[in-house]
Amino acid sequence: MFSFILNLPYTIIGMVVALVSFPMSISFRKNPYAIIVTIKKLWWAHLYNKNIRAGTIGQLIMLGPNIEDKDLEHEIIHVIQHQRNPIIQPFLYIIESIRHGYRNNKYEVEAYNLAGNNYKGKNK
Repeated sequence: MFSFILNLPYTIIGMVVALVSFPMSISFRKNPYAIIVTIKKLWWAHLYNKNIRAGTIGQLIMLGPNIEDKDLEHEIIHVIQHQRNPIIQPFLYIIESIRHGYRNNKYEVEAYNLAGNNYKGKNK
C-alpha cells in the first residue's frame, strides 16, 4: 500500500491519459493494487510504437482494443515493477530503453518472460 501511495502522482497521470483515450470500462485489482481501464484507442502511443496493445502508468493499466492473451498479465508485471521501485521506476525504464532499446529493456524482458506472452514488433 505504501508504494501505491508513492506512485500516486504517476497513477493520476495515467488516469488523465486514460480519460482522453475514450475509456470503455474500469475495474480494480487488489494484488497487486491496480486500476485497469479498457480504452477505445491508444492513439497517443502510436506516436512512438505502432504495435502497442496495452500500457501501464503507475498503478494504472490501459488495455487497448487489440489486446492478446497474456497482455494483462504482462502489464501486471509492470505494476509490480512500479511497486518494487516506487517513484523512480519510470526513469529507470526510460534509461533502460535508451541504453538497450524496447525489446532488450530488462523490464520488458522480465514482463514477457513472467507473463508468458510474445513480443510481436520489430526486434529493436
